[in-house]
Formats: sequence, structure tokens, C-alpha cells
Amino acid sequence: MPYAIFTTTNARLDIQDAIDWENKRKPGLAKRFLEDLEQKLSAVVDAPYICSIRYENVRCAVTNVFQYLIHYTIDDTGQQIIILRVLHTSRKPTW
Repeated sequence: MPYAIFTTTNARLDIQDAIDWENKRKPGLAKRFLEDLEQKLSAVVDAPYICSIRYENVRCAVTNVFQYLIHYTIDDTGQQIIILRVLHTSRKPTW
């Protein structure tokens, strides 16, 4: 059974910030960002353990085009991938 994606409030806010930022850079760029993000999340669902642990039990997957890190943990009991943050690689994560 595939894992379900659960996105935290912080991650949803991060995604909205990224959408706003990318659209400011160039109209329509946010759509490409979302496609890139969805593609990487699909890959994570298919193989959640493929990404390395960066700190504690948090794994990071980098999007292919826009260089955002998806910070996530895996809940095997609930069969969930919990998306904690989605931050550009130039940003330092704040918890």
C-alpha cells in the first residue's frame, strides 16, 4: 500500500511563499514550480527511504528544477510521509 502525503501548516505556508516568489520572478513560473514539486513528491511516495537523513529523523528530497528541499519524516505505522518544510536550498531551515 503506498504512503499518503500529510503536509504540515508550515510546509503549506512555505509552498505558498514559494509560489508567490516564483510568480514575482516571472509570471507563470509558479505553475512550473508546482509541477516540479509534485513530480518529486510522487517519487518520494514511490520510494520514501531513497532520500538520506539530513538530521535527526528528517529526510530531504531536492526538487529537480527549482532547488527546493522537501523536509520530511516517515510514519510507517500510519503509512504517511509527513512534509515538514519546503525551503529553497539557499535558506537555512528554522523550526
